[in-house]
Amino acid sequence: MRHRMIRRATVLIAGLILVAAAAPATAETLEAVVGKHIEARGGTDAWKAVETLEVTGTYTAFSQVGPFTMRRARDRRVRLDCHWNEHPVSIGYDGEDAWQINPMFQIAWAQHIRGLDRQVLMLDVDFATPLFDYQDRGYEAELLGAGDVEGQEVIQVKLTRPDGFDETWSLDPETYLEVARDSPGSDFGRPERQRTYFDDFRQVGDLKVPFYVESQWYTRTRVMEADEVTVNVEVDDGVFSVPPPPGMDKLLPMVGEWHVKLEQRPNPGAPWSENERTVTVEPAMGGALLREGLTTSQGVRVENTLTYDQFRGRYVMTSMNDFTSHMDIQEGNFDEETARLTLSNATTGTSWTGFGRTFHERNSYFDITADGFKMEQETSIDGGENWFLNAKMTYTKKTEESDSDAPAGAGED
Repeated sequence: MRHRMIRRATVLIAGLILVAAAAPATAETLEAVVGKHIEARGGTDAWKAVETLEVTGTYTAFSQVGPFTMRRARDRRVRLDCHWNEHPVSIGYDGEDAWQINPMFQIAWAQHIRGLDRQVLMLDVDFATPLFDYQDRGYEAELLGAGDVEGQEVIQVKLTRPDGFDETWSLDPETYLEVARDSPGSDFGRPERQRTYFDDFRQVGDLKVPFYVESQWYTRTRVMEADEVTVNVEVDDGVFSVPPPPGMDKLLPMVGEWHVKLEQRPNPGAPWSENERTVTVEPAMGGALLREGLTTSQGVRVENTLTYDQFRGRYVMTSMNDFTSHMDIQEGNFDEETARLTLSNATTGTSWTGFGRTFHERNSYFDITADGFKMEQETSIDGGENWFLNAKMTYTKKTEESDSDAPAGAGED
């Protein structure tokens, strides 16, 4: 609260001067006020030259102080890493999805932020303020004129967003820098009006940046005090993306369109038959589930899914085909030395019976990269004591060249 105390003292001393200065300013047009605010923050050209922004300092939440890092990038991407009640918390927006990892709720994996919490987060994804380009974003703006923020005279501009959220920006009538913002807030999903204070503006290159930001709503207070602001620092785009669900980081490279070489044989002594086709592996449930559909050379349609059960610590594959009309469930894990994921139904009770025999299946995925991976399928007819390799699939990233080389009629049907 140090900067706010200084600002309040200044307000009391200079109150009469500010009242006098505010009088002519209220006669200004909306365009003039917004233009002066933009120039006060460094100007449009200076901010257009910013690709990334990194802010580090101390963050106060739940009356506890800890370090924070905030990174911003073009397209309104943002990520905040801080602490709540000594728990490391990450909050991000990648330009499309908003997410958080908040162990304070005893959930240690990424969750999508939706509803009111998402709308409130979207108020804070701008490099500077939304006054810079409110027209391009379809916001409605209204100059309210002279106002008051805790005894300080201000000029107020109201913005109404397309989703109906409205926020009122209070600007200093001398500097045209923001003093406060009144906007909707959320107390863990419960609507609460929020006020955010801005102070301690410093020059960072050609930019003017607040080094002190304090938000208040209900009984909550969040304070960010910057120690350093760095412009155009190198930031990996991946830091803004929703972190993959637990265990799925090893499998997500399998997502995409693939040219597949399929080799099959019905029994150990039979020759291999080859077939080529195109298949697609699609993510579902935010990347927590992979789906694949393909057709064998015998015309059997197969639908596979693959996921990770974080509570039991194992990978789970389901496979269903239109030959047996049977849902096969296989479970297993990666061999850390070989990076080979092996799953089987030897212990899941989902084997199938036909031709007087009981068939168990085992599938292995390996050599998984962004450019390709391999899969092998094995069958056992003696309860899993012995296995024979009956299918091999080599996945290669689909390209225009691979399409032109594919045999006529190849493809998913």
